[in-house]
Amino acid sequence: MPRKARIVLTGQPHHITQRGNNRQDVFFVDDDWKVYLELLGEQSEKFGLDILCYCLMTNHIHIIAIPQASDSLAKAVGRTHLLYTQYINRMHRRSGHLWQNRFYSCVLDGRHLWKAMRYVEQNPVRARMVRKAGDYPYSSAKAHLENSDPAQVLDMRWWRDKRGSRNWRGLLEEKLDKDYIARLRLSTSRGRPLVTDSFLSKMEKIAGRRLRPLPVGRPKRTKKKDKGVKK
Repeated sequence: MPRKARIVLTGQPHHITQRGNNRQDVFFVDDDWKVYLELLGEQSEKFGLDILCYCLMTNHIHIIAIPQASDSLAKAVGRTHLLYTQYINRMHRRSGHLWQNRFYSCVLDGRHLWKAMRYVEQNPVRARMVRKAGDYPYSSAKAHLENSDPAQVLDMRWWRDKRGSRNWRGLLEEKLDKDYIARLRLSTSRGRPLVTDSFLSKMEKIAGRRLRPLPVGRPKRTKKKDKGVKK
């Protein structure tokens, strides 16, 4: 059975996540995180993917990014993970798949973007790895709080233009609603856009296909008209 085509909307934020194969670790020593970020920065610049935020956990990654072309997402993330797998297999004397299947992604609208960014940068806090998001060294939280990105991965111009008056430190300390977290995770795993109904309708027109899930259950049967008996 052919896999479903990924829903990509250029110029719009996407939440991206991928786990290690069989949930195994994908980062082992400090240099691994650094190499991954270098590769992500290089491939994102090469293929036109603007990185808004990220979080590298021990066995999975989260990214929110804006693709500038229809293939930016697949090429930038796909190439990053291919090169990173080759690096890990070489440096740690291993072989085989590092990542589990292809990465998951979902389109976000402006209403959901900032909550999704908080979700990404709060991951280490929810996992009880750190008390504050800004203390985790392998996410974009510290760069956003200090308004500086030494790793040169993030689109800091976007951050300065769009952040506005948001108190990001305060927002990162506020817990997200569990229902929202569940919705974001489900939308990402199924590849369904997390957007308003009106925005989704616009997306369906652009894509030329249905993007919302089909109703649950069997379709209603239509009654056949009685044509009568021919004499």
